[in-house]
Amino acid sequence: MDWKKAAQSYRDEFMDTLKAFLSINSVEDMATASPGRPFGKGVAEALEFMLDRAAADGFTTKNLEGYAGYVEYGKGAEQIGVLAHVDVVPAGDGWTTPPFSPSVRDGRIYARGAIDDKGPALAAYFALKIVKDSGLPVSKRIRLILGTDEESGWLCMKRYRELEKLPEIGFSPDADFPIVHAEKGQINPVLTLAGDGNEGPSQSKGRSRWVLQSFHSGERVNMVPDQASASVKISGLQSSEHPLETLKADFSHFLHAKKAKGSLEQRGEEWVFSLEGKSAHGMEPYAGKNAGLMLASFLHRYPFEGQDHHFLQFLSAVLYEDHYGDNLGLACEDDVSGKLTVNPGVLQYHPDGGAVVKLNIRYPASIKADSLVERFQQKSKSLGWKVQNVRTSNAHYVPKDHPSIRTLQRVYEAQTGMRAGLISSGGATYARTLKYGVAFGPVFPGNEMTAHQCNEYAELEHLMLAMSIYAQAIYELAK
Repeated sequence: MDWKKAAQSYRDEFMDTLKAFLSINSVEDMATASPGRPFGKGVAEALEFMLDRAAADGFTTKNLEGYAGYVEYGKGAEQIGVLAHVDVVPAGDGWTTPPFSPSVRDGRIYARGAIDDKGPALAAYFALKIVKDSGLPVSKRIRLILGTDEESGWLCMKRYRELEKLPEIGFSPDADFPIVHAEKGQINPVLTLAGDGNEGPSQSKGRSRWVLQSFHSGERVNMVPDQASASVKISGLQSSEHPLETLKADFSHFLHAKKAKGSLEQRGEEWVFSLEGKSAHGMEPYAGKNAGLMLASFLHRYPFEGQDHHFLQFLSAVLYEDHYGDNLGLACEDDVSGKLTVNPGVLQYHPDGGAVVKLNIRYPASIKADSLVERFQQKSKSLGWKVQNVRTSNAHYVPKDHPSIRTLQRVYEAQTGMRAGLISSGGATYARTLKYGVAFGPVFPGNEMTAHQCNEYAELEHLMLAMSIYAQAIYELAK
């Protein structure tokens, strides 16, 4: 069968459906959550969109209390899983076009979710439709499982396990080609620092007093924060110490040196700083510019006291540009999945409420989480921080010689003419919920991954090729 030709025959239908799908704002919104819509109205709408479309196309579908849903084809005791998600991360700022108004230009479709993971999810759905419409015989059930909480806490998969049995074999179209057979484990700790209210006497007698009124950066722990803001109150400033008229110049020079954008406004004794960095996926903190850590590194040079100083020092001297956990005593690596990474995704401070720092630590597949957690807790305590909560997710590894991997390699090589080498990833995909699950595309080697960034996009020809690859892969696994 000519899989590529089959995929191209669905191109117009796929494009129309993709634009409609991407137009749904499916960011988690707990303010609109309700029974049957556990993660809010938009996420539920995206799930219902996919299930309604599949039901209209003659597939068996099921909505699992709004936590997840599935589209199924075929018969048999064995089941092949294809796992994708319909929720997306917050859009953030800096978009050239509205993030939920899909824009096609230069062979790409721009929208939040274009590559993570609505575009690939729909490509996988149309791949299943190709198999169904072709009438080719299959001996197993193929189930496209659609999650709704992948970008947050994975409660969707927890509930799925309670209601349904997961298959052992399958793939997730939520990473890179050729085949991701190893995924790092994750540790997501929450650090807190008690506030001191800044009400006590200043230690800087006869000098100015700098008070950090508030600090905020980041919405999700798995995103590099691209925005940061801080409110600083400065009183008793003397002409000999950082005159106010030079503060803007100092900040401007800092931004220029860091190749960042920002602003500074004076409101009486209060100064409001804002800084724009560059977002990236939390698995690659080095690919972004953490706005919160950058702003803290600027403010740390001024004479803050008490917990204000403690907070800024931790961000600027311990976390800033320490992508691999050296300063936290966590640095490690292996040959399978590379170096441990640390992403400080949420940074918040108020003198009365204290500080909250949420980290996303991704560790090598061969390392045990327990030893890292223990080291982290000891180091945090020595730095004066309290570890309030630690969520962990084990690493995932599928042996290179597993039959399903061999099958996917043959399909990929036949359709692309490129060698299907095995790779590892710092990302966490639904593949890890399957005993022998792997991540399989859709980003081809040498291409940019724009997940979690502004102006997220997918290459349309690559989505079409992925659709063709997925169709053949589904058939070969299920025949």
